[in-house]
Amino acid sequence: MSSEIALKEKVSFGIGAVGKDMAYWIMAGYLMVYFTDVVKLSPAFVGLIFLIARIWDAFNDPIMGWIVDNTKTRWGKFRPWILIGTILNSVIVLLLFFDPSEVMSPTGVMAYCAIFYILWGMSYTVMDIPFWSMIPAFSSDSKVRDLMSVIPRTGAMIGGQLTLILGLPIITFLGTGLGGTEADGFFRFTILIVCFFIACEIICVANVREHVQTPMRKKITIKGMLHLMGHNDQLMTIIVLTIIQQIAQNLVNGTIIYYFRYAIAHEELYPYFMTAGAITQFVSFIVFPTLVQKTSRRFVYIGSAGLMAIGYLGMFFFGSKADSSVLAAGGFYCIASFGVALSLVCTTVMLADTVDYGEYKLGTRSESIVFSMQTMTVKFGNALAGFMSSMTLAAVGYVPNVAQSESTLLGLRLVMFVASTILIVIMVGLYIKYYKLNGDFYKNILSALEVTRQQTMAERAGKYFVRYSLDEKRINLQAHAASKDECINAMVDTFKDNPNVTDLEAVRQAIFAREVLGPTGIADGIALPHAKCAGVKQCMLAVYKLDKALDFAAPDGKDCDVVFLLISPDDGESHLNMIGRLGIILNEAETRDAIRKCTDGYNLIELLQKREKALIQD
Repeated sequence: MSSEIALKEKVSFGIGAVGKDMAYWIMAGYLMVYFTDVVKLSPAFVGLIFLIARIWDAFNDPIMGWIVDNTKTRWGKFRPWILIGTILNSVIVLLLFFDPSEVMSPTGVMAYCAIFYILWGMSYTVMDIPFWSMIPAFSSDSKVRDLMSVIPRTGAMIGGQLTLILGLPIITFLGTGLGGTEADGFFRFTILIVCFFIACEIICVANVREHVQTPMRKKITIKGMLHLMGHNDQLMTIIVLTIIQQIAQNLVNGTIIYYFRYAIAHEELYPYFMTAGAITQFVSFIVFPTLVQKTSRRFVYIGSAGLMAIGYLGMFFFGSKADSSVLAAGGFYCIASFGVALSLVCTTVMLADTVDYGEYKLGTRSESIVFSMQTMTVKFGNALAGFMSSMTLAAVGYVPNVAQSESTLLGLRLVMFVASTILIVIMVGLYIKYYKLNGDFYKNILSALEVTRQQTMAERAGKYFVRYSLDEKRINLQAHAASKDECINAMVDTFKDNPNVTDLEAVRQAIFAREVLGPTGIADGIALPHAKCAGVKQCMLAVYKLDKALDFAAPDGKDCDVVFLLISPDDGESHLNMIGRLGIILNEAETRDAIRKCTDGYNLIELLQKREKALIQD
């Protein structure tokens, strides 16, 4: 399969993101202030409907992902839903920015806003889930996937920032500037946004294509959907990280207009700050692929969080009305914007990677179910941030359209910037502890998938059972070795006189040649030296538990006391499948602990047999 994506597809996908996020950010950036300052709803009520809608999305979004993954049409499974969702969402956005207070009672207005806000979330789901699900369907190549994640993020940034930068001036012009009201300005601006939104999605749908083809399978049931979600541990990790990220980001973005209007009292500077932030984000999107190639996704993700924290704390300390303080706040806003942009691309790429992980671990590829989690977490994080901000406004005595007290402004800034920074620190800690799709572990999964993609996992599984690669004669749970080389030599010698090894010295040379290419330490004291060799007829393992840990250059810096040595035939398939499966089994901390507690070879084989059986049944 070619990994090349036509320029027309790349541009069209980016255009789709521009329109999509223009429609999203009129909601995320202006709906709260529209509800509180124009429709005159209480901040507490606004926060409540935001929260209720997102709780509903926790059920609604995965269901939409399930529907999309079970869709089959001549136009693919994604594009029809993008178009349908765009039309539905456009109508509801218009209805939300129509001021009902002139024709309804206060109770009717509250019901109207609540109902259509919930419907907005549902209709946005119909369009957004299949849009982002296109990313893993473009290519399995990591470089292509990085690029195809950057393109929509760049487009989304452009669309969102255009809405935020131009919104207030255009709303003012279309409202009071034309002799109308502020409500008129909001509604007319929404008409412009909706028209552009529809045009962009038509261009996108007309030109993008699904490139990654997977085997035909039965439709996924609701039970199967829950199974796929619950047993993909890396997906669960990304869900938690993204929710925290979105809360932190939207505690700032969702209330930044209050910051300019009341905290620094320079609302006229709002478009300039947004422009500076947009330029900074654009630069970060451009440099993202280079940063990842020069360092790693892990480094970029952690670094992005650090930039966000520095920027937010700087805005907290320089959030006064003094001119010099305003300038400093602008600089810190740009730093935070750079970090936000990098973080968004990282999470999109990581989410796409969990599609591959789920396909390998569970045998089913489910792009839309996985990416429904992105849509759900973005909206859920936004709503929680909105709820927290609304409760803060109510608690600190916020009164619309008047000068705010110092205590009110301090409370607002504490929630916007300090609370966001605390959340970012928590996010990084969880990432370091639980996210595993990095380095050789993930590369081995991708390689195995590439070999087996044209056949179902069930057809291949029987040949690669870890259980049948083990023999008690090759297991030593009280081993001693003075060095890594001594350990490897001793383990290779366990295959001596084995009828499935025709050239033991060729095996030894292959193992040491692989060691030269890069470290084989995995993590948490586990090493997996391995090689494929023409002198081997079937996959086989030797296992040593050492009395003294040795240095296998594991990425976490720990010496290794448990060593699995894998040899495989050079048939282009066996080695990749075995190393991928072993990687998943050994990635579980519970399994690693249980291995160290084994007292004999039989117990170890029984343990690995149970773990592999659970993996296959999952």
